[in-house]
Amino acid sequence: MNNAIITGSCQCGQVSYEISGEPMFSAHCCCSDCKKASGADHITAAFFKSDQVAIKGNVSDYATTGDSGNTNTRQFCANCGSRMFSLNSGREGVIGVQVGTMNNPKGIAPRAVVYAKGKNDWDAFSDALPQFDKMPPPPASK
Repeated sequence: MNNAIITGSCQCGQVSYEISGEPMFSAHCCCSDCKKASGADHITAAFFKSDQVAIKGNVSDYATTGDSGNTNTRQFCANCGSRMFSLNSGREGVIGVQVGTMNNPKGIAPRAVVYAKGKNDWDAFSDALPQFDKMPPPPASK
């Protein structure tokens, strides 16, 4: 994407964001937490340094404990309920952004499938994507 600006919003438009730069990592996630929160077999998220993301509007939080023992906090629009962001206590300074909320996600391509052990047989992913049964370690900072 080369220092592109990524914009996005919730369904009703009360929460919007602007991201500068490229993601550190992007993936499909098939964990039970993401499945329950989204109502789908997986979510697709891109992870950025927190200072790359400027959020306008108020989000509500809902926190759960993941299988790693870390706290995963989902942030969503309090008005329309669109799931927007995620924070994880094991990845300080990193914010996950739901790719489905992006206005211009064409340059964001998932690089892996995480919690692949939770995917349904009918949810097909490219064989070229590495699949992990859990969350791999974070990539080295650029």
